[in-house]
Amino acid sequence: MKIAFVSTILSYPWGGADALWTSAAEQAIDRGDRVLLAVSELTAGGARVSALVRRKAELFIRSGPGGPTPFWRRALRRLRSTMMQSDRLPSSLRAFAPDLVVISCGGTYDTILEESLIGALRVSHTPYRIIANLQYEHPSLSEADRQRARDFLAAADRIFFVSPRNLEITRRHLLDPLPNAVCIHGCRVHNSLYPASEIDWPVTEPWSLASVARLEPIKGMDLLIHSLGAALRDSPGWRLNVYGGGPQLGYLGECARVCGIGERVHFPGFVSDLDEIYRCNHMLVSSSLDEGVPMTIPEAMLRRRCVLATHVGGADEWIEHGRTGFICAAPTLELLTESLREAWEQRGRWRDMGEAAAVRTNALYRPNDFQRILS
Repeated sequence: MKIAFVSTILSYPWGGADALWTSAAEQAIDRGDRVLLAVSELTAGGARVSALVRRKAELFIRSGPGGPTPFWRRALRRLRSTMMQSDRLPSSLRAFAPDLVVISCGGTYDTILEESLIGALRVSHTPYRIIANLQYEHPSLSEADRQRARDFLAAADRIFFVSPRNLEITRRHLLDPLPNAVCIHGCRVHNSLYPASEIDWPVTEPWSLASVARLEPIKGMDLLIHSLGAALRDSPGWRLNVYGGGPQLGYLGECARVCGIGERVHFPGFVSDLDEIYRCNHMLVSSSLDEGVPMTIPEAMLRRRCVLATHVGGADEWIEHGRTGFICAAPTLELLTESLREAWEQRGRWRDMGEAAAVRTNALYRPNDFQRILS
């Protein structure tokens, strides 16, 4: 069998949103399928993608801006005519003649911008399956965009959503039941989850909150800092450790200073060793504005840390409010401030909540869910 894997994420290196298709491609190679990988140069540099190429997967480098953010969507619209003229992906697919195409989308509606790919699939009548890794809660869709998305999703052999909430939201956006859609546990295939170490509870003060994310607007880090300033500025004995890098680093430091908590917010940068992170932090805070399923949530829970997360993507699939962590009803300043105050008042329970979080995460773990992509 010949299978082509196409990623619409062109502006970021290999990351959590690539875990599902990569695992499926590894499975395909294992069973003797011929595989084509159509990915960006950044993604191609990832260790697992390089390993696939060494195992004889064919590689097609996609060029041009991309990614799931509205900024890139606008940029792509401006560059659409140029990209369509220079996009060599359709000819590469024709030469490969796949029996199946698996399209991994950073955002569910990325395919609206993939006109040349959509046209090639329609002409060839090649079956395709879609992995929807992220969904915006409130996208701005024109009626034409909505119809394009509805038509392309409806024609897919299957659509794999990484959380029930993202599927529910998409059905609401498109006013379509999407009977070909199923939910799959995407983050369980990432090698950062298992094995997880038994990290001892930090015994030194202060109470330390961790944020583990790329420093970009969709992660809501400025919202978190402003909410912490409103909720805990006058409360002693806490700090926020922000692990990650990105374009908002300087802005977030300025946010902390303006909010009067500059000395409480620390930026250690990207730390690859998760055990190192949770040896000195008591709770994870995930303040995303939109999500698929943040891998950081089960990563923290497996290491016996409770989590406070905004109610986006699949956060509530993992977190039981008041038992294994805290769910903020929506990513707004007022609601996140209220949730942080609630969590702070219950800080004496965080250790027990972390123990319950590890039990729950182990119960939910389904390491082979990715195999449904090719079944």
